[in-house]
Amino acid sequence: MAGAMFGRYELRRLLGVGGMGEVYEAFDTTKDRVVALKVLNRELAADPTYVQRFRRESHAMASVQEPHVIPVHDWGEVDGVLYIDMRLVKGSDLKERLQQHGRLTPGEAVQVVEQIAAALDAAHELGLVHRDVKPANILLTANLFAYLVDFGIAHGASDPQLTSAGSAVGSMAYMAPERFEEAPMTSAVDTYALTCVLYESLVGRVPFPVNSLAGAIGSHQMAPPPRPSAADSTLSAFDAVIERGMAKRPDQRYGSPGDLARAARAALVQAERDAPATVPGPRVTPLVRQPPPRPVTGQTRITGPQPPPPTAPSPAQPRPAAQRSAPQPIAGFPQSGRPQTRMTTGPQQSGPQQTRMTTGPQHSAAVYAHPSEPLPLPPQRNSATPILAGALGALIVVAAVGVAVWIMLSVNDSGDKRADQPVPTSAVQVPPPVVTVSQDVPTEVPQVPPTGPKPTTTTVPPLNSAVTGADGQGFLSGGPRCNDNDAAMTIARTTTSRVVICHTGAGRYYYKGVAVRNGNAIELDDPVPTGGGGFTATNPSDGTQYQVTPAGLTITRDSSVLASEAMLEFAHR
Repeated sequence: MAGAMFGRYELRRLLGVGGMGEVYEAFDTTKDRVVALKVLNRELAADPTYVQRFRRESHAMASVQEPHVIPVHDWGEVDGVLYIDMRLVKGSDLKERLQQHGRLTPGEAVQVVEQIAAALDAAHELGLVHRDVKPANILLTANLFAYLVDFGIAHGASDPQLTSAGSAVGSMAYMAPERFEEAPMTSAVDTYALTCVLYESLVGRVPFPVNSLAGAIGSHQMAPPPRPSAADSTLSAFDAVIERGMAKRPDQRYGSPGDLARAARAALVQAERDAPATVPGPRVTPLVRQPPPRPVTGQTRITGPQPPPPTAPSPAQPRPAAQRSAPQPIAGFPQSGRPQTRMTTGPQQSGPQQTRMTTGPQHSAAVYAHPSEPLPLPPQRNSATPILAGALGALIVVAAVGVAVWIMLSVNDSGDKRADQPVPTSAVQVPPPVVTVSQDVPTEVPQVPPTGPKPTTTTVPPLNSAVTGADGQGFLSGGPRCNDNDAAMTIARTTTSRVVICHTGAGRYYYKGVAVRNGNAIELDDPVPTGGGGFTATNPSDGTQYQVTPAGLTITRDSSVLASEAMLEFAHR
């Protein structure tokens, strides 16, 4: 019928074919809008059973006011053919999604089940049992918003039976055991079918893959529920959920589809806790301006008076070039360490002498333990000439003639080495005792940057996506926002909440959440990264935990799920 007029509707293209009719994308020329039009097969229009079933679907869908049930605009009859006018949803059904892309992630599977469970709970409150929950009847939009469709065989407690004795209506792969018996029809059949959908979404195949009607009936009635962990060990947390949701007796299943969805969300949280941290949380590395790379063989910090220098070698004994270019050992330190001498120019704390030395393997650049460490001076290429003689200088002047000769030789040796390449020396300011510098040492001293704490620059990566009405610090209005100079590491918008995880710039975070319905807000310190932009924040007053993941927001206390909200938009660094 594509391309033809059907009453006031222009049928543009065929969207799908079901057991009772066809669904078209149509243009309503009266209301000036594009809709989905479900038309009963002309061959079935003469069958009172199918006509009654089709009318029942239109009434059932129109009566269930729930966001995850497609709204019905109108229904009626054109030339003896019944139709239902519904909202057109851009997307595909879950069956097609599984066939084309394989199984869903655990987070996606739980998100879909939560939405369909909400639709079923709303239908059950009105006394309607869907009876045909399956992937083909679950429509998904691009952002994984789910709709439950096809209430054609929905059954009310007061409805007459539309099938003959011993027959069953529905898809065999998802039918509860009592569907094959003369048992009362309850909402538990929808809970069983939704559990089968959860299993297929997690594993990628139906619970009992058989090719015959007898095999399907026998499996549902006799075979134990399958365990997702048998297909994937990381899904072991869902084993108990599937086992209870597919229990043979209706009274042993979850009390409602909503209870099933909450148990699935709790299993997802447990699975995320048990999973190894293969995706590290966001790391913010302070950046410290480094001087141009220089060869460094170690680090030594010396404060306070220094010991007398060792006896310098005679000028008559030439040293190899490599030995002339390397710093000489300092008295009292191991010869093999070859530490680099580093002297600070700021005021030093009084007290015992402090020595810090590195004797490990040589590296091409110094590594600093903290960004406030002072930058090292250029490595000295002269020998360990006593640049700083300390308070002993006065004693050396009046020492014996032999000691004076030793000093002159040392100075001459130092001068020879400086002739090859001038070595800058820093002016050292040390509290008493006063340091005396030999006049034979060159007095040209280069300026050294202050050794106080240096400012650090904290950088954060960009957000991987955008959330409506938010920027890099959170929500612009109507939601939580990070304090000034704090970046939002995660921004989340769920069905009823707004959440941001903020970074303090010191490797710590804080959690801010606001409930949209009543504006209640909460702020918690030190949420723990769980990977992929997810965080878990704990309220120390009562132990309530707020778990934020790309799939949703889950609030738990004492292992009980207090709330589970599907994620609408999620961005993280």
